[in-house]
Amino acid sequence: MEEKTYLFLIYATYFIGTIVLSFLINGIFLKFASTLGIRNTSETVIRWSSTSKPSLGGISFYLVFLLSIICYSIFFKEPHILLNKQLLGLLASCTLAFLMGLSDDAYNTRPFLKFLIQVSCALILIFTGTSIQIFSNVILNDILTLFWVVGLMNSVNMLDNMDGITTIVSISVILGAILMIQLNHSTNHVNVFSLVGVMAALIGFLYFNWHPSKMFMGDAGSQFLGLCLATMGI
Repeated sequence: MEEKTYLFLIYATYFIGTIVLSFLINGIFLKFASTLGIRNTSETVIRWSSTSKPSLGGISFYLVFLLSIICYSIFFKEPHILLNKQLLGLLASCTLAFLMGLSDDAYNTRPFLKFLIQVSCALILIFTGTSIQIFSNVILNDILTLFWVVGLMNSVNMLDNMDGITTIVSISVILGAILMIQLNHSTNHVNVFSLVGVMAALIGFLYFNWHPSKMFMGDAGSQFLGLCLATMGI
């Protein structure tokens, strides 16, 4: 079998399988959700909606992201990729962003604490070798990276104010990034594989997030996506 055909089959199978998995995960969460991610029913928060709904969609994003890296190491027979410094930094920062968002969905974290964690996510990326390289001065590059990461995380969070809007925008951006990587003939399949996984997770979630939505992605989803898009941009 030709390499291109083999790669196409791997990506196609994984893409379709991940959409189905995301759909099932979110369906299960929606069925059994009780309190986690549901806003105070005695208050009407316009940012979320006039009714209380579970904010659990972000959990499927994070689970599929982890699955993408594991599956890549298996399908492409590259277990050493799990020891890559930049990838470990991405995993650590994504995990921190996800946990912070999950905590905010459940307990309404203080804004200053959220900001500190966002800064920490950016610093983890910087110290593990993922940073913007525009200026000759390292400090300026790191400062710009810090603003970029924190800015994207908050931008995606603020964009999440209508049914389906953040999901559709994120799918469009990720699709554009995948096409750009392919046009540049990049051989870095781990990036494409993880992006395909996250995009598939978003497509599976979109069914539940389409108007009228049944669930939200919550801060766990928006913070995770913001960090992923920021890292992708870098």
